[in-house]
Amino acid sequence: MKPRTTLIIVGLFALLAGYVLVFEWDKPPALAPKPTPTSIPLYVFQLKASDVKTLQVTDLRAPRAVELTRTETGWQMHQPTEKAADKYAVDSALTTLTNLRASRVLTSVTDLAPFGILTATLEVRLVMNDGTAYALTIGNKTPNGFDYYAIYTGDSSRVFIIDTAPVDTAKGWLDKPPYEPTPTPTATPTPPVTPTLAATPTPAAAATPTPTP
Repeated sequence: MKPRTTLIIVGLFALLAGYVLVFEWDKPPALAPKPTPTSIPLYVFQLKASDVKTLQVTDLRAPRAVELTRTETGWQMHQPTEKAADKYAVDSALTTLTNLRASRVLTSVTDLAPFGILTATLEVRLVMNDGTAYALTIGNKTPNGFDYYAIYTGDSSRVFIIDTAPVDTAKGWLDKPPYEPTPTPTATPTPPVTPTLAATPTPAAAATPTPTP
């Protein structure tokens, strides 16, 4: 190698080293890529419970339903009858429904019959303050009995597998609507009976001795 060529190469390396020292030395190291989560919650609904205006549970095989509307003081039942509803029971069920998760989602389903969707018995519908409605049609239980098959009403592209607890709660309302509990009447205390004192007996008159003759 010619001396001139060697000098040129050495000079280039020196310039490169100088660039690194001046421009790159103080830069922080690049962040590592964020890991891809291996498990993501599969939300069927992820809504704000306080934005739900109306909750409807409809029996798809019999003419009966439960319909509740939020009021300023709680929940009002409209079906099966006009009556105040149990605020705590409804709020508890609604919290679960508005954050409902699925354990699995089946896609590309071409036949809904095995899941009981075509002969479904129940629909749960949430109507928001802005009028937007979200509804689930509930099908059969899974073979192990721990979950239900469900779809978004009118959308057969996905079948969700959801826990039985929120569905059974809503279904139970058809037989026993969540009316506001009847207040237990407060017992009126009976005033204590003041005992009556017995009359003080009058002492017998002392007998007068008969004089001896």
